[in-house]
Amino acid sequence: MAEPNTGRLKAHVRDGAKFREPLDFSLFPELPGSSLPPEHLARRIVRIIAALDLGWLRRLYAHRGGVPYLPEQMLAVVLYGMSCGQRTGSDLQESCRYDDRFKFLIGGHKPDDRTFERFIERVGPYAEELLKSVLVLARSHGLAKGNEVAIDGCKVAGSSSWWKHSKKSDTAPSDPDARLMNSHGRRTVGYNALSAVDTADGLIVGAALVNDQNDWHAGPVVVEAVRSQLGEYPAAAIADSGFESPEGIEAVELMGVDTVFAPRDAGPSECLSVNEDGELSCPLGKVLVKLKPRKTSSGVWYDVYRPEGGCAGCPLKAQCAFFKKKLEVPMGTDPATRFRNRDRVCSATYHGALKRRRRVETPYAHLKRHDRFDRLRGRNLGRATGEYLLWVASYNLRKILRWDLRAFLGLFERLLDHFVKKARRMPQHYSIGRMLQHRALRFASQ
Repeated sequence: MAEPNTGRLKAHVRDGAKFREPLDFSLFPELPGSSLPPEHLARRIVRIIAALDLGWLRRLYAHRGGVPYLPEQMLAVVLYGMSCGQRTGSDLQESCRYDDRFKFLIGGHKPDDRTFERFIERVGPYAEELLKSVLVLARSHGLAKGNEVAIDGCKVAGSSSWWKHSKKSDTAPSDPDARLMNSHGRRTVGYNALSAVDTADGLIVGAALVNDQNDWHAGPVVVEAVRSQLGEYPAAAIADSGFESPEGIEAVELMGVDTVFAPRDAGPSECLSVNEDGELSCPLGKVLVKLKPRKTSSGVWYDVYRPEGGCAGCPLKAQCAFFKKKLEVPMGTDPATRFRNRDRVCSATYHGALKRRRRVETPYAHLKRHDRFDRLRGRNLGRATGEYLLWVASYNLRKILRWDLRAFLGLFERLLDHFVKKARRMPQHYSIGRMLQHRALRFASQ
């Protein structure tokens, strides 16, 4: 039966509509960042930037003119903005006015968009120094050892139109250093962003920007960037088949680095091998000798090799895929480089190396999807390189902070699981600590 209407309302029912009134302004306003949790990413970025050696940053300012903002705070805003997909001066200006995270990073100031643009232009040429400082900090935490790196490239659009770079246009392009490139079947105008990722911890230990879409000659460039930014060459470099060329392999080997580049499609020359003396030989054991070089129709010279004495009367002619064939390599290149690389790929020393190469794809996923870094804003190779290296420093800082939190939570997980399972006799596959670790990592990345 329905309850009789007595005219009295229940305790949780109001007698009419009621709305929230605007809050009164306090006599003592809240400090910038007071709403941020203690372990928020913005707070941790401020702490880790304070630990970097940034003496060069203040030397960029002259002792005249207006009073500048603290360069460490400006750098913190720029690096944190890159993690949120905000890279333009207007975006950073609006965030510093209305976003509590950016208010905390800038100390409550409100720089305009031109101030941020001038700061990025000023710091860009020294972005490699910033990346070196970040890698030194990473090494002090036991990261970025650089024993084995995976290298790759990613096409990033530049600040220029496709039409102005075409042959039909009579107008000079706005970015003269950008080039037409083919990226996954789509033509774009931009640069090739190279990176070398440590396969042990996922940090970028070397980065460079080139305007050549081919990766054939990019291997020595990115390995040399590792030496410049990390301070030493890696022991081995892993890459896909796009980097596998005789010139690139030989140049990297001369640096003392083992190449583990994925071999290209097998052909008749794949039955050749390198003997104990380091010379290339056929399946019968004959050493390959150089013949008269050949010039192609495009004007490129190639050295031609064949087994010493020829293949006449060879007892293995029925099984040898190289029977009466010749090997052609670019002039001046060691013909055994590709085969030494192939032997390293198949050796037990580098077992599973091509699977570990996939770690290099993670930073590019952050670059394009999470950080929305779909276009470079600098209109020459120097400015575009500085912008890309600033993003690399931002990515490494976030990676270091995540590794620190992971190490602490790993110890917490083991202790918590030990005591909880001992007290409640929970199943061994149930991990409360792991669940809390995932939630803490998700919270810290916000």
